Amino acid sequence: MSDKLNFTISKDPFWLLEAMACMNYVEWLDSDEWLNKSSGQVRRIKEEFLLPYRSYRGAMRTRLKPVLEQYPMLMNYVDSSPRDKESLRNFNPPMITFLEMMQHVLEAKELPDEEELEKELNHAFQRILDNGVSKNTDSGATSIQNIQDVMTALENQEREDADKFKLLRLYSERREVMEQLWSVQGACEEIGRSCLTLVQDRFDACMEKLREPGNLETFLSKLGFNLQYGEKYSCRLTPAIMQYNEIMVHEDEEGEGVDDSGSVARRIRFGIELFSSYEMRFSDMLNDDRLLDRLKALGDSTRLKIMHNLVESPSYLQELAKKLKLTPATVLHHLGILMSEGLIEIQMTGEKKRVYYQVNKQGLQEVSNGIMQLAMTRQERETQKREQQMKDMQKNQGDGQWTI
Repeated sequence: MSDKLNFTISKDPFWLLEAMACMNYVEWLDSDEWLNKSSGQVRRIKEEFLLPYRSYRGAMRTRLKPVLEQYPMLMNYVDSSPRDKESLRNFNPPMITFLEMMQHVLEAKELPDEEELEKELNHAFQRILDNGVSKNTDSGATSIQNIQDVMTALENQEREDADKFKLLRLYSERREVMEQLWSVQGACEEIGRSCLTLVQDRFDACMEKLREPGNLETFLSKLGFNLQYGEKYSCRLTPAIMQYNEIMVHEDEEGEGVDDSGSVARRIRFGIELFSSYEMRFSDMLNDDRLLDRLKALGDSTRLKIMHNLVESPSYLQELAKKLKLTPATVLHHLGILMSEGLIEIQMTGEKKRVYYQVNKQGLQEVSNGIMQLAMTRQERETQKREQQMKDMQKNQGDGQWTI
């Protein structure tokens, strides 16, 4: 059995998702909250960092709007209303989630027949509604066969009524929406390619790193994605521009994304800034803001209980919620904070469908090192930093198989 994961790297982003991500509200581009946390030189650095993405999104919106206006049904799913970070953490705009689930269908050479398409659509909504926000922690997986099933599932969802209505409407219009998405994707690709020049340097830098064998596996491991795989698993990676600092790992279930050899594929959507942002956040653990963020993440009784439970044994969301007597939505919120600070990691295996969370002991060790550095001289810190760089170089000697 092979102990390497075979990666296939898409040359382009998924342009339909890029288009809808540009048209919808984006907290980190539309809100000044992030910038207002800093002042002076730090704020100027942040503004300079965001400028290409604001320019890219602005150009995409200008060119996309007259095209999408020819598809009024799609425009109904453009959510440009301001949302706070908390709301966006727990619920993406319906069209974004829908596109994530249907990417493998929309990128095929042609749409499947009517019966197969209906099966794919129902399965996509089943996964959307099973994303961990059910009030009833004992409820099983949602089975979607018709609109009544969607209504029943939404009754147990901790979402705003307006969001529930959008999901319900999306299901009722699912076939027409797919036809319009299929029709408009050529225009989205053309517009996307023309606007890519605004972030070309950052896009090219990311793709160059991805082409280095072993880079992605090592990086995913550092981020807390413990991918276990065997000879029948491969991975397809799609770069993302608008979601430049996010990563999503999706394992296709049987019948989806299966290649000619019968291998079941994982799909990863990879933000083009993840390499550079990781290096900036983790290269200097004496960084006061970075250390403080991690300490704040640990400075909550619920999150400490989560850490205590996970150090005993890895758990999936519903199981952890039941242990803590909390709703999955509440636990998911706290897991997101701990995950963003590198204090927990997820384990995805081919044998189990669930995603398991576990403590990232390396992340906790880094917090400990950051505190210990307060007692070090500058020379001692530089020596420690060089030693850590040498260790990282030694770990980054993978030889995975790559195709582009």
